[in-house]
Formats: sequence, C-alpha cells, structure tokens
Amino acid sequence: MLLIAAYANSFSVDFIFDDSYGIAQNPALRSLKEIPRYFADPFLLTPVRENVDLRPVLMVTFALNYAISGLAPWSWHALNLLLHFLGAIAVFLAVRDHLWWPREERGPDGAARWPAAAAALLFALAPLNQQPVVYLWARSALLCTVLSLGSFLAFARDRRVLSTALFGLALLTKAIAATLPLLIVVWLVLERRRIGRSLWPMLAVLAAYLLYRAAILPSWSEAARHEIWVTRWIWLMSGWTSYLYYVRLFLWPDALSVDHDFAYNVSFFTARTLLSLAVVVAWVAVAASQWRRRPLVTFATAWYFLALAPETTLSPISEVINDHRPYFGTALGLAPLAAWALWAAGERLGKARIALSGVTLCACVAAVPVVRERNWIWQDALRLWLDAEEKGPKNGRAAMNAGREWMIRGHLAEARASFGRALALMPQNPYLYMNISVLEAAEQRPAEALAAARRAIELAPDNPIAREYYEEALRGGGEAGLMQRGLDALYRRGDPQAAEEAFARVLIRDPEHYGATYQSAVALERLGRKDEAREMWMKVARLAARYNDEATARTANEHLSRQGEADGSPRR
Repeated sequence: MLLIAAYANSFSVDFIFDDSYGIAQNPALRSLKEIPRYFADPFLLTPVRENVDLRPVLMVTFALNYAISGLAPWSWHALNLLLHFLGAIAVFLAVRDHLWWPREERGPDGAARWPAAAAALLFALAPLNQQPVVYLWARSALLCTVLSLGSFLAFARDRRVLSTALFGLALLTKAIAATLPLLIVVWLVLERRRIGRSLWPMLAVLAAYLLYRAAILPSWSEAARHEIWVTRWIWLMSGWTSYLYYVRLFLWPDALSVDHDFAYNVSFFTARTLLSLAVVVAWVAVAASQWRRRPLVTFATAWYFLALAPETTLSPISEVINDHRPYFGTALGLAPLAAWALWAAGERLGKARIALSGVTLCACVAAVPVVRERNWIWQDALRLWLDAEEKGPKNGRAAMNAGREWMIRGHLAEARASFGRALALMPQNPYLYMNISVLEAAEQRPAEALAAARRAIELAPDNPIAREYYEEALRGGGEAGLMQRGLDALYRRGDPQAAEEAFARVLIRDPEHYGATYQSAVALERLGRKDEAREMWMKVARLAARYNDEATARTANEHLSRQGEADGSPRR
C-alpha cells in the first residue's frame, strides 16, 4: 500500500530528458519486427550516434510498451513499477532465505523474516530509488537489477540453468551485471560452500558476452561516453567520493536531482580525495573483518561496492553522480545493511522486532511524501531543471535547460535570465549558444542570432547541429523551414516528438501562429501529452473563431470532446 501511495502520481510523468530522443524519437522502437536487429545493431539504441551501446533486452521492453500504448506513458510506468515491486520481493527473499546469519533464523517462519521485510521496504521506498522508477530511460538500471537479483536467487536455490539464463538477460540489459559472478563467489565463501564448477556456466556466458560486445561495438564507443579530459584515474578517485555521497542520499535524500553539480577529484593530494578514500578503506576493512561474526555486513558491503564498480570506478561515463546509478547497489547492499543496523540496535535494547518495525515504518511513511514530491517535479521539465539549478547553483547545464524550457513556453525574459546564468558558468558550451541564437531570433534580433550561431560553430566546428542552427540564423530564423521540418517529421517520418519541438520553436517566435498551433496540438496528442494537447486545441478553437474558420473550429471541438469523454469529464 505504501508503494502504491508513493508512486500513484508517477503515471503522468512524460518522456523527459534522454527519454525524448532515446524513446520518443527512436524509430527503431515503432515495430516489433525490429527486435532481431536490436541484437546486431548497437546504433539502434538511440538516434544519437555517440550514445551507442548494446542493450537489446532493454529495447525489447521498450518496443513492447510502444506496441501496447504508443507514446502514452501509462504502460511504460506500469511496467517500471511492476519491476520495482519484483525487485523488492527479491530483496526480501534473498535476505530471509540466503543472506541472514545465523542460518537457523532463516526461512518463512524464522526471525530473519523481520529484517528481510525491513530491507525490502527500505529498498522499495527509498527516495534515492525513485528516479529509476519514473525516468523511463533509466529502466536499464531497474531491469538489470531485477534480473540480477533473480539470477542470484536461482543460484542460491541450485537452479543453475535459470540462474545462467537470467544472468545473460541482465548482461544484455546493462553491462553492470558483469560483477554478479564475483558477488556470488563472495556469498559462497561466506556460506563456506565449495565454488567448484558451479560458476562455470555463468563465466562462459560472461566471456561470450564480452566477446560479443567487443565485436559489435565500435572501438570509439567507450571514449564517447565521457569528457575527453576525464582519465580512468580521475574517474576512480571521483568514485571514492561518489560511493559516500550515495550513502548520504540514501539516508538523507534532500539533494536528489536530475543533474548533480558534483565536482571531479582531479588530484590525489586533496583533502576531499584522501578523506573519502580513507573512509571507504576503513568501511571495507571493518566489513571484511566481520566475515565470521557478521557475514551479512561483509556481503552487503561487497555487494554495494562491487555492484557499482563498473560505472563508479572502472569505466568513465558522462557524469560522476546519477540518482539512478546506485539502484543496483542499494538492493542487497545499503538496504540490508540499514535493516541489520536497526535489528542489531534493537537487540541491544532487548526489543529487536519492535525497534526494527517502528523505525522502518516511520522511515517509510516519511519517505512517501518525498517520493511523491519528486514524482511531481518530474511531471514538468521546467520544474525538473529549476530544481536541479536550485540544488546546484554552479550547474550551468541545469540553467541552460531551464532557459530552454522557459523559451519553449514563450517566457523569453526568464529564458534570457537563465541563459545569462548558464553563460557565466560555461562560456565555452556550443549548445548554449545554439539556444541563445534561437532566443535572439524569437526577439527579432537577427544580427545577434547570427552572432550566437557563429560562436557555436567556432566552439564545435564539426557539430552538424551547430551548422544547422547557423544556416537557420542566416535565413533569419526560418519559420517556413521549421514548419516544413515539423510537418515532415509528423506526417512522413512519424516522429511527433521532433515535430512538436519544431512547431514549439515557431510558436516561440510567433505565439499566435495558426498553423504551428494546430500542428502542435496534433503532435502533442500523438505523444499522449493530454493536458498540453487540450490546452493547444483550446487555443486552436480560439484562433479559428478569430479567423471565422468553422471547419477547424469544429475539428478542435471534436478533439476536446473526445478527450473529455476519455477523462470522464463532461462534454464542452
């Protein structure tokens, strides 16, 4: 019930941030006939060539969602919530039946069921784990975790074939599953079981996957995932601090953000780098020393650090901190550790169950409004970026994206203020100048628009998008070109997201543009953004009345009437 209460308002979260190009603008997801190609062509993951990766199982789930509801987000969120629920159940079963020590307390009737239930609840309702549930592009972390947990459970129950199959699916969802065999080795050692040949099938699958990945992905794919200047050493040093920062967010989630303003550790000899390394080493050393007396502490610590290692310490990617990244590590890492700590504290008081149940219930009840507020923030892109900018005043990207959202909505003064803040923080960002060029054109300042577009090309001479903005500025903004581009995307290529963006840029310049208003309403409706589509159809009806266009007015009213019926509201 608490999980439903926490996520009931998440179904209206639309395709946002990377969702817009990875899902909404991805033609490869439009037909189930494309599924075999997902396993052979890594460039189908997104239309952005630089974001190439191998995640065919993830893409299969996206294609199935599209087949069910198109770009109406309800089925996408329903599957995410189901996966999250299954993950919580897997955490409960793993702690109750396989991770709790002493062993005699395990099982459906043993005392282990209490800390297992607490771990599952803390995992399910942790605000830190909200982003993978509502951010559809982050389903990779969600699905990979659930499949990995299923593989671990199957292995612990001696169902080796099922365990190996689920492990293979997890790898084909996200590469972070690669550390699962090592985690199973840790568990076997703590359980004092022989490793023997039990892991051979999984290791064979892992070897085959690594060869398959090396053969499929282009050689430059890893370098394209991070800033050129970020070396493996810088990434490793930054990872020490990020491990601790995620713990802070798990315990006190006040700084959750779509885009964290989190600095890299670029030098070993700084207080931040050395202190975080000392804390991590001390934590791991203490946990390792407890392998006989408190094996759960040892295993949960190993799970947390090893599960996050591929992305947090080994392979540099675009950002040091992401709210969806620690999901895998919290599952059998932080959540069981927190449950064990509460149980151990309660035992000292002689009231383990009461203390554990009371504190867990209070923490979970308190988490519900926090999760609901995060869902509310994710319902609106402008709220999302303003929230990120508030929590990261030095985050130029958040300011730029907030400005873009202001501009799309026609609030040009607010957009200029946001771009001004972004410019002070990242004066060498070509995408910022592209946005400024659009803003200048919208305010009828063609010379300034051209200057901003020219600056974008100077900063990124090989960027085709910068060239496109420059050519558009040369044409004085090109409303006709934007309209043609939008119509082509909507009716020829079947890409309503790209169409809506083109029409929105026309409406920034001319909020009363009749054609752009009508076509934007059509595009929004196809995207499943019902509230925005309703507002646009109302605007169409108003403009149609102004121009005495009875046919268009009739069409707009028909769309409004159908939406009213679908929502159960009275006809207009």
